[in-house]
Amino acid sequence: MATLVNHGFKRQRGVALITVLLVVAIVVILAANMTGRLQLLMGRSINMQADQQGLWSAMAGEQLVFNVLEEDHKDDPQKVHLSQLWAREGMVFPLSDGALSGEVRDLHSCFNVNALGAKKEDNQQQQRSLPQRQFEVLLRQLEIEDYVAEVLSYTIADWVDEDSRITGNFGAEDETYSSRPVPYITANSPIGDISELLAIEGMTPAIYREVAPYLCALPNTENKLNVNTIKEEHAQLLVAMFENKMTVEDAKSLLSSRDPEGFKSVDDFFNSPEITSMGKLDDKLKEQFDIKSQDFKATLTYTVEDQSFTLNSVYHRDNGGKLHVVSRQIGNDK
Repeated sequence: MATLVNHGFKRQRGVALITVLLVVAIVVILAANMTGRLQLLMGRSINMQADQQGLWSAMAGEQLVFNVLEEDHKDDPQKVHLSQLWAREGMVFPLSDGALSGEVRDLHSCFNVNALGAKKEDNQQQQRSLPQRQFEVLLRQLEIEDYVAEVLSYTIADWVDEDSRITGNFGAEDETYSSRPVPYITANSPIGDISELLAIEGMTPAIYREVAPYLCALPNTENKLNVNTIKEEHAQLLVAMFENKMTVEDAKSLLSSRDPEGFKSVDDFFNSPEITSMGKLDDKLKEQFDIKSQDFKATLTYTVEDQSFTLNSVYHRDNGGKLHVVSRQIGNDK
């Protein structure tokens, strides 16, 4: 009898021990799970704090750029040039726990792709517009194949124009895009950012990377270039604007010989030997050049350790001379 009791007691101790081990295992699993969740929440909190710090630091940079643009305009309201404060490159401002860097781009030192959608007269629907011809030349100058350059001049025009009529033989409207695996339709309005070009028929990531530094997207169909802010390394823009009547070498010579404060007037620009040698110029062509700029884009990046926060702010100066921040976009758009 005693032997049976002893065996029963041992079995109960074994069951109790297994139960305890199971409870301990469950507690360990719960503790590990709670620790993981806690670490996740802490990481999320740190990231949110860093994002907030980045946002407010970038907003401070935005205000600094605003003040610089205002000061430059006050000093010389008649022209914008690369010797002004806004055009300084490599500016870095150390902060308590990070650094703020940024650059400002004149949005009149690049080709406005929305100009391809300028409305044409009824009797000119099948003709290429001046911006289309210039755009094709620009792409060819950047070593894009002739056929691809022509196709893109039409497909982009169809994307940004107001109607749903196919332009020329290479245009693309809703029918082209709605038949894709992920269907969509054309915007039929000006694009807001040049990255939208990647959605257009004929554009590839490789072509986009090549042409993006030369392009911009303004909310109008004017292609107004400031001859004082076009950089020498972008001399192909001038070649395109003059539809190959000027060589790249002449364009570089013209831009490099500018006064540090730019041309005093548009007439001063047109009186340059590189341009007078081309003979009489069309009035519509001459209207595309200026020495002032109304639109700028600041790319401001706050960096702390291995994290960064980028804010893209676009400024517009209205006809009354008042400067406004008209849009903000978070994230690097390059």
